[in-house]
Amino acid sequence: EKKPLNHFYPGTSVLSFGTAGCNLGCKFCQNWSISKSKEVERASQWAEAQQVARAAVELGCHSVAFTYNDPVIWAEYAIDVARACHAKQIKTVAVTAGYISPVARREFFAEMDAANVDLKAFTEDFYQHLTLSHLQPVLDTLLWLKRETDVWFEITNLIIPQANDDDDELRRMCDWIVKHLGTDVPVHFSAFHPDFRLRDRGATPPETLIRAHEIACQAGIQFPFVGNVYDAQRQNTYCPSCGGLLIQRDWYDLGQYHLRGNCCTHCGYSVAGRFGEQPGTWGRKRMAVDIERYGNTGSTVGVSTTQSATSLSQPQRDALLLAASQFVSGTIAGWQTRLSDATLAGVADQQVEGMFLSIKRQGHLRACCGFLGQSHRVVDALRESACTSAARDTRLPPISASELPYLDLQIWLLHGRQVVTAIGQQRAESVVIGRHGLQIVAGQSRGLLLPGVAVDMNLSSVAFLQQVCLKAGLPPHSWKEPEVTLYTFEGTVVEGGFCREALIGGDAEPARLFSNEHVELIRQFTLHNLRALVMGGTPNYYLPNVPDATVQGLVLSVYPEGRAEPLRWYQWSIRPGIPCQATLAQLTQVAARQLADDGARTLRLGGDAVQIAIFYDSALHGTVSDVDLRGMDPARRAILVQEGNRSACVFDPQMSAATIVEAAASSAAVSVPAAARVMSLLAASSDKAVTIATGVDAVAGPETRRPAVAGSFYPGDAEGVRRELDRLLGENTEGAEPARCWPAALVPHAGWRFSGQLAARVMQRVEWPETVIVIGPKHTSAGLPYAVAPCQRWELPGVDVLSDIDMAQRLVRTIRGWQFDAAAHEREHGIEVELPILSRVAPGARVVGVALGPADWEVCQRMGDDLASLLAAHDAPIGLMISSDMNHFATDVENRRLDTMALEALETLEPERLYRVARENHISMCGLVPAVIVMHALRKLGRLQRVERVGYGTSADVTGDTSRVVGYAGLLLGTGT
Repeated sequence: EKKPLNHFYPGTSVLSFGTAGCNLGCKFCQNWSISKSKEVERASQWAEAQQVARAAVELGCHSVAFTYNDPVIWAEYAIDVARACHAKQIKTVAVTAGYISPVARREFFAEMDAANVDLKAFTEDFYQHLTLSHLQPVLDTLLWLKRETDVWFEITNLIIPQANDDDDELRRMCDWIVKHLGTDVPVHFSAFHPDFRLRDRGATPPETLIRAHEIACQAGIQFPFVGNVYDAQRQNTYCPSCGGLLIQRDWYDLGQYHLRGNCCTHCGYSVAGRFGEQPGTWGRKRMAVDIERYGNTGSTVGVSTTQSATSLSQPQRDALLLAASQFVSGTIAGWQTRLSDATLAGVADQQVEGMFLSIKRQGHLRACCGFLGQSHRVVDALRESACTSAARDTRLPPISASELPYLDLQIWLLHGRQVVTAIGQQRAESVVIGRHGLQIVAGQSRGLLLPGVAVDMNLSSVAFLQQVCLKAGLPPHSWKEPEVTLYTFEGTVVEGGFCREALIGGDAEPARLFSNEHVELIRQFTLHNLRALVMGGTPNYYLPNVPDATVQGLVLSVYPEGRAEPLRWYQWSIRPGIPCQATLAQLTQVAARQLADDGARTLRLGGDAVQIAIFYDSALHGTVSDVDLRGMDPARRAILVQEGNRSACVFDPQMSAATIVEAAASSAAVSVPAAARVMSLLAASSDKAVTIATGVDAVAGPETRRPAVAGSFYPGDAEGVRRELDRLLGENTEGAEPARCWPAALVPHAGWRFSGQLAARVMQRVEWPETVIVIGPKHTSAGLPYAVAPCQRWELPGVDVLSDIDMAQRLVRTIRGWQFDAAAHEREHGIEVELPILSRVAPGARVVGVALGPADWEVCQRMGDDLASLLAAHDAPIGLMISSDMNHFATDVENRRLDTMALEALETLEPERLYRVARENHISMCGLVPAVIVMHALRKLGRLQRVERVGYGTSADVTGDTSRVVGYAGLLLGTGT
């Protein structure tokens, strides 16, 4: 719940629920999937008032919050629930926009103990245009709460850039609060994130929130807070009298607590709010609740004999968390685990149908392993899932002991596995978000997603089904197919932070494998071997008395006299790792051969000429865009950044951790920060600092780019190409429309058998200028992510197509991130298959080929801006060809449905809409990024005025096989003058 009550029984758990709908129309609504839901019946669960109260009692909740959508629209239900809760001594909280009529206020708030009221802005214009409501009724509600009730209330102000972030507006709002409500009303300044229909601006800068906090303090507000971003200092509560720290907060985790009841323990000042004798300990945990289970007083959970969430006591939950922590810690340390409580507070011997342990670090998955389908004792299931997650989740780096204090655990006790008997689209109706997990089986392909995945990712049932298909390596719409077996299951989740008492020896930092003495011995040993090998001698193969462990990286640096920069050889393997001494021996042999080839026999290798660096004990820190650097000590650890086939490692004890991440990301040429993984590794180095980058060096390549797919995608000989072109182009002449000056065209790039005729039809409709930039997707992992072909010519059967190397150089200079690289084009087919057709239709055209890898919308937008600048600065016209097929590998019916969605989005002339539709619906249009970039560039120049469809088809039109097809579209974009 993002709208906190910092002074209402801090730290206690709250059962939060809502219905659907809203009486406002906020364009920035962050709960829009609920407030604007069109799937109310399917997405909701039935609960009587007593049922909600019973759930709160059995879950140990101190209060119940009516939230997510405004409870004033379901006031009668909220009132009934509140009365049932009060009968059981459960407090009630209304989270509301305060837009309620005077007649309704009294009865509604009579049943509320507390409220968080959204004061969304302080201008009528904002309320009218961004919320479709009015300001004054909200102010009236706040005045009435202050003057006529004893309801404890706090105010939330969501600060939206360019909407309500003006200093004067903030000052007027704070002054009004102080004058009419008093100085002791807590005010939460919350960060906006783009959502729903307000995505034309970025998130609220932290500086704006800090400024609002300062304005509130200057106005006299005693308890201003900053929320929805990490700002520990401004999330704390301080005493207005003595200034002492009263409540320390790390998000919702409480640290120091200096209140006795309502009184400051430093000076005795009475602090406004509702406080218990002790704070709660719930922290930032979140648990999905299946409210229908509380419809009766039973505690069964389907066919499983495992205790349900309603009957696991808090001591049992604590015992499970501690045991999971001990199993994980012991596995990492290589010790046999002895549990503090082998009975797990009484649940160890109960049977469970399945169990998974999910381990996360700051929201990023760290490991998740388990099983479903066989009955085990709880303690045995916990041991298996915990030990496997700790050491054998091969999708991610091994977990380091240094990470343990920063990990969060979710233990899922699974039950109720059932086959979904519905067929086709109706299967989605069998999936209840928040209750069900999914398992899919298709031949040898299997995938499983826990119930919490759909909740965490805010997925609909259809999106959840698509995700489990992707998890299994299946096309996203396979869940509809009759030959695919689909299961639902349910789960009880126990979650919390890693228990520090489970740390081996009480210390999270692992012991070093290599001492400084070991490193110096290895360095001297390597220097001796290198000298021997360079001179043709025999090296020693093993160094005794030093560890020969499995490590994850090795760097051999040589500083020959007379050279400014070192020569470096290296090898990396995060999993399964590399043997230290054997790998170092191989690197030394490779270095000796290269040095000998370079004439190094005449170079002197002094005593300090050789340095080594050994890296091990990987710890995951998130991504470049969301990095958690706790536990990262630059004096001990290096940073490794990986994105795709590119990576960079930086070790420099003189730099800060954040600066090292920036340096590594720059060296790795990171293109999508959210996809770039950040790790740290323990470093045993004789070198003062080391930087190694892999996969980022451009390959110049030969002047002539040789054909890669001739003979497979199209004929491999000149005569065969000629005959096929005669057929393709000849079939399109009768009744064909004349060619026009279209700025861009989208052309399919499959084999000519499938899409050649459509490609030829599109190209015949365009008057191609002298220079044509063909932009397609990267189908291989080779080379750089955004690669411009550096070749002088494209060799094809019977003809060469010349490159416009001057234009290629302009692209590299102008478009940020684009680089010359032959490696990315060596085996790429998306450009090559278009060129024989283009050379016949426009014989004099010179071509620049560009192959693009994945990119998020912001990167596409930036590249489109740069492309627009280049086009605007060029006097002569430039043709743009988007090389792209449409969706891949669904049934013919499904493929056509998905392609229709993508094409209709493209025809809106809004590139961001095309991007979102394709991504959100898993439409595998391979040239999506090129299409979006070209559309954005043309739109910025005013040249994207219409889209004309030339044709559409699927591979089934050729093969007759409708079970697994690829879609092909031909489009003309621009003006068509």
